[in-house]
Parts: sequence; C-alpha cells; structure tokens
Amino acid sequence: MDRKKTFVAITALLLCWVSVSLSTFLHAAEPTRLPFYEAHKGDVRLYILGTIHVGKAEPLRQEVVQSLSRSSQFIMELSFDDFPKMAPLMFSRMCEDACLRKQISSDAFKKLETRIPEMKGSMEHIPAWMISSLLVIADYPKAGFSPDLGTEIRLMKVWGNRPTRGLETPEEQMDTLASFSESAQRESLESYLTLTEERRLLLFRELYQTWTGGDAEALYVWYQKMNKEQKLSPSTAKEFDEKMIFSRNKRFVERLRPFLAPGKPVFVAVGALHLGGDQGVLALLRAQGFSITAR
Repeated sequence: MDRKKTFVAITALLLCWVSVSLSTFLHAAEPTRLPFYEAHKGDVRLYILGTIHVGKAEPLRQEVVQSLSRSSQFIMELSFDDFPKMAPLMFSRMCEDACLRKQISSDAFKKLETRIPEMKGSMEHIPAWMISSLLVIADYPKAGFSPDLGTEIRLMKVWGNRPTRGLETPEEQMDTLASFSESAQRESLESYLTLTEERRLLLFRELYQTWTGGDAEALYVWYQKMNKEQKLSPSTAKEFDEKMIFSRNKRFVERLRPFLAPGKPVFVAVGALHLGGDQGVLALLRAQGFSITAR
C-alpha cells in the first residue's frame, strides 16, 4: 500500500475533527447557552463545560470566558499539546494485511470506496473501528460545522499559551477505540453505512442544537437515540456505552483529583456526551459529595 498517501489522507480527515490552528475565532450576534456547570465541595471548585470538536460562529458566553480566565488550571480530555499526535498514532494502528476485507461484507466495502474515495487502494489496511471514526469526521463539514470553531479551539483563544492538562493520553484514546470486539466493529460500521446522508446530517444538526441548549441530560438522550437509529444490537450498544462513555467517565473523575485544591478553581472541558446520565461525570461528582449547579 502507499503508506505516505494514506497518512496524508488520514491527517486531512482528522483535521476535520479538531484543528490545531487558532487563527479562526469568529463571533455571532448572540452567545449560546452550552452545557456549563459549576461543582463545589467546601472550598474546592470546578467549572465544567461539555464540548464538541466542531462548531459554528456563536461566541462563548461571558460567564464561560470569565470562569476560564480566573481558573488555576485548564483540564481537557487530551492536553492541547497532544492533539497533533493523533494522526501519526492512528496511522501506526493500520494493518499489514487486508484486515478490513475480513471484517466487513463485500457490499459494505464497495460503499466505503464510494464514500471515502481518497482512501481507495489502501482502505483494506484500515481496521473497521478506524474507518468508522473517519466516516463521522468526514460528515461534520457536510453538516455545516467547522473544525476551526470547535469548543477547544475557542477556549484556547481565551487561555492563551499557558499549559493545559489532559485526563487521558492519545495512546489511551486509541487503545479504547481499538479494543472493540470484531462483531461490534463490524456491526457499528455496517449500520452507519445504512443511514442515508440526509439522515446522518440531520442527526448531527440535532446534536448541535441540543448542545447549544445547554442540557447535559438531553445530550445523553440524543446519544441513545443515535444508537437506536443505527439499530445496534443490545450487546454492541452495551459495549460502546461501557468503553466509550462509562469507563472513561470514571477515568476522568478519578484523574481530576490531583488538580483539585481549596481556593484554586479549575476549568474542565470534556466531550458533551460524557456529562449526563446516571454514570455521567456530573453524577459521579455528585456521588463524591459535590454540589452541581447549571450555569
């Protein structure tokens, strides 16, 4: 396979997921609410914002900007310095053999060649979990969202050149994606391919609209709806819940502990789908004695 060409294609698609450029910072007339919460226990205080990695031109609310500005730490899923590591790390997880042809049906493989023509010729060396990620990334711009307007990019404009902290490493994120069973990888990918483009883009626009409404629980309902739209089997849906959401939520909350100190508020930005539900970040913090207030 042409490894250089494949690396360029993967990098280009990943840049649709999260850009490392801070050059674009547009403003609209009115800010949106967003899922923004304050958690406190005694003199320990956290500001928690649910993020998405692409966006439109709505500005951040002043309350969000001011809370970040007065925080002692800015904590993300990945440290901002780790973002550029994702493309080469993903490239390193490609197969030497034609693994994708073994994982999915021939009809699904033909659909993929049409959907991502830039990968044709090397696609068979890309595992199903990676192709699924790339398909979602490729759909966001079609739905009208810009990577230069993702929440993390806009927050970094406020934070400046100060260091950020990460709650997991790029390797841990990649290990999570690669850990799904063969059956779950196949079912997830082939189910996503059955959705029409109109339906896929509508679902993403619904996600964005729900996100701007600022309700973490409504976002978790959207996530469950997405699983139902793909008609995932109960076992596959459970595997995705546990590996992508629940286990990582526990990791995030556990790894927040070293950053928490009385009188030193921290700002936490994690994917919006991690906040809601009875195993979400907000619920886990409540179980540890934190009071949570929507801001």
